[in-house]
Amino acid sequence: MRPTRTGNSIDSAERRRAEEALRRSEARLQSGADLAHLAFYEWDFAERVAYTDDRFDEVCGVPPERRQGLEPLDFWIEHLHPDDRQRVLEERRQLHAGELEQVSVEYRFLHPVHGQRWIHHLSRIAVRDAEGYPVLAFGVLRDISERKRAEIELRGLNQRLVRAHEEERALLARELHDDVTQRLAVLAIDVGRIELASAGAEQAESLKAVREGLARLSEDIHSLAYQLHPAILDELGLAEALRTECERAGLRSHVELSVEIDPLPTVVERDTALCLYRVAQEALNNTVRHAGARTANVVLRKAHDGLTFAVRDDGAGFDPAVAREGGSIGLASMRERVRLVNGTLDIASAPGRGTVITAWVPMEGAVE
Repeated sequence: MRPTRTGNSIDSAERRRAEEALRRSEARLQSGADLAHLAFYEWDFAERVAYTDDRFDEVCGVPPERRQGLEPLDFWIEHLHPDDRQRVLEERRQLHAGELEQVSVEYRFLHPVHGQRWIHHLSRIAVRDAEGYPVLAFGVLRDISERKRAEIELRGLNQRLVRAHEEERALLARELHDDVTQRLAVLAIDVGRIELASAGAEQAESLKAVREGLARLSEDIHSLAYQLHPAILDELGLAEALRTECERAGLRSHVELSVEIDPLPTVVERDTALCLYRVAQEALNNTVRHAGARTANVVLRKAHDGLTFAVRDDGAGFDPAVAREGGSIGLASMRERVRLVNGTLDIASAPGRGTVITAWVPMEGAVE
C-alpha cells in the first residue's frame, strides 16, 4: 500500500527547506563579510548584552574578560583616540536621538596590542521602544589602517611637490625681476639715448616705438613675476595680497569687483595663506577670462575656526560635473591645494546663473 503524505510530513519538509535556505543565506553573508574583512556587532540595550563576532574582538582587541554584558561597548569607547572621541560620540548621540538614520564615520582607535589603528564604522538603530529610545543597534567595522597610511603618504608627497613647485616659481620670479627686467630697462635707456641723438624725425619715431615697447614688455614681465611669486604675501600678509590681486584683476578687465575682508589674525600659517591666495588667483582668472561677468564679489572672513574665501560672479556659469569630467586643470588645482591643508572647496554654478566658489581652511598655526 502506498504511504499517505500527512500534513506533519509536509510541514517538516518545508521547515527543512527553510532551514537550509537560512543556512545558505548565512553562509553567503559570512563569506561576504570575510572577503570584505567586516566585523559585526549587535548592542541589545534592553537585555544589556552585546553580541560580537570574532573579527570584532580581533579588530578592537577586546580581551576575554571584557566580553560580558555591554563590556565590549565600554571597551570600544575607552579606546577611541582622544582627538576623535568627541566627534565619534557626538555622531553616536545623534544616531541614538533619531537625528541620523545611520552613521558612517572614520576614526582612530587605540588597539591595546597593535597601537593606533584606523577604523571605518557603519551603524544604525534597528529597534526603538515606544518613546523612541534605542533598543537594538547593529554595526560593522573595518580596519582601514593600510589605506589610511597610503593616503597620508600620498598627501605628504603632494605637499612636497606643491612646495617644490612654489620654490621653483619663486626662483623664476626672482630671475625675471632681478635680471630680465633690469636688462630690459638698460636697453630702454640705451634706445632713449639713441633716440635723442637721432638725426631724422622718422628714425626718432621708430626708436620711440621701440623704447615704449621695451617698457611695456618690462611691465608685463614684472606682472608675470608677481603672479609666479607674490612677495607681498610674505611682506604684508594675506589680506593685503588679496586686495592687490583684486585690484590687478579689475584693471585688466571690465568686471566691477567688490572686496570684503574681515580683520584677520596677525599671523596666518604660510601654507594656509598661500593656498587661499592661489585659489583666489585661479577663481579671479576664471571670472575675468571665461565668465563674461559684469560684477563679482570677493569675501574673506573668519568662520568655524578657520578662514572662508568666496568669489561670486554674475557670469555665464557652467556645469561643474562636466568641468570635472573634462579634467579642468584650474579647478583640479584648487581642489588639491585646499585638500592638502585639510580644507573644503565648494563650487556652485549652472549655465546662465553665475558661479560661486567657496573655500574653507582651518586656521592651524594662526596667531591673534
